[in-house]
Amino acid sequence: MTLVTLELPQRIYQKAIRIARATKRPIEQVVVEWIRPPVERTGSAQDAVLTGLESMNTAQLTQIAISTTAPKEMLRLRELLGLQEQRELTEVERREATRLVEEEDLLTLRKAKAIYLLRQRNAMPDDLISLLS
Repeated sequence: MTLVTLELPQRIYQKAIRIARATKRPIEQVVVEWIRPPVERTGSAQDAVLTGLESMNTAQLTQIAISTTAPKEMLRLRELLGLQEQRELTEVERREATRLVEEEDLLTLRKAKAIYLLRQRNAMPDDLISLLS
């Protein structure tokens, strides 16, 4: 194992903390999963989410890049995280929290890939650039 120190934007760090707490895993494990090369994830849900992005046009990639989690799901995840601060989650709640976190992870991965492809094609819309700044 090699020690690496990373400087993360505050919002990324806070998201990693939320995921680590919700899934009761070390933050390091969460971040490693985010940066693990695709070759090591073959056959995963992540591969399925990324399939076909390369063939999408600029408008489709932009829609993915600006997509967000449904407010209802975000609210529920916040509720579950709040409950976890107060008490041990039930098995059903724990599974729900894990599912919601995994869905958020997959959305983030899909958005990141869409942004990467837009940048690679020199096709980043100005309004998207301002959102990312």
